[in-house]
Amino acid sequence: MRKNITKIEQVHAQGSGRFNEDNLTCTDDLFGVFDGASSLVPDLYRGKTGAWWASHLVSSEFSKNDASLYELGKRANLKLQQGMSAEGVASFDHLQCWSTSAAVCRVKDHSVEWLQSGDCQILAIDNDGGCRLLTPYHNHDKETLKLLKSLLDQNDPEPQKKIRPQLKKVRKQMNRSYGVINGAAAALDFFKQGSCSLDGIQHLLLFTDGLTPPNTESSTSPDFGWVTQNYLEGGLEQVKDQIRWFETQDPDCRRHPRFKCHDDMAAIAISFD
Repeated sequence: MRKNITKIEQVHAQGSGRFNEDNLTCTDDLFGVFDGASSLVPDLYRGKTGAWWASHLVSSEFSKNDASLYELGKRANLKLQQGMSAEGVASFDHLQCWSTSAAVCRVKDHSVEWLQSGDCQILAIDNDGGCRLLTPYHNHDKETLKLLKSLLDQNDPEPQKKIRPQLKKVRKQMNRSYGVINGAAAALDFFKQGSCSLDGIQHLLLFTDGLTPPNTESSTSPDFGWVTQNYLEGGLEQVKDQIRWFETQDPDCRRHPRFKCHDDMAAIAISFD
């Protein structure tokens, strides 16, 4: 039986930073969220950060929706490379290059196909309220956040400075131990793809990591059941508001280790009959 889309909900919210470096696209049957990674150099390019350009350049290519998801991802990766070249960015340098995570899906009559790179997610919510990630979960910031929590617990006066070597170490692992779209040919090797039937699925949620609840222990995965419960009670707005409330209760990021009080958010919810 064909599944019809009955509702599409979006959240696009800026966090504590100067720009919202997350982006999203909804184009006919194609939906995507993109999380630009904050650069380890402070440069601006025509007034915007490299992370902002990465999420916007990549999302604009996917929004053309005129090829397979893999081909769109390949073209988006090339477009990002060309954008960096035009601005004189050393794209071979992982500390300077622009990069973004992505989760994109195309909804068909009876199924959904998806492509993921990095830590954006697609969550399926079944008719009975159960949930499951369609995309693989990997937290490449786990060790960095554990170090940050340890420093905060010790009341270290310069925790952000102390974690910088670890941040650089992780950033140099892009498309070596974890995937990200950053203009390099190796990015294509880290595309995760899949498809599944829409049978029994009532909602699909696509979101950047800003829409996941903060964890007390950075080694554990987020509680996606919590996301599901709040979404079913009050939509994406309730999920966003609840996360912002948690963050506000922990402004110094001591209880829930994270890089800034409020992260950017981009999320799309697709509901079916």
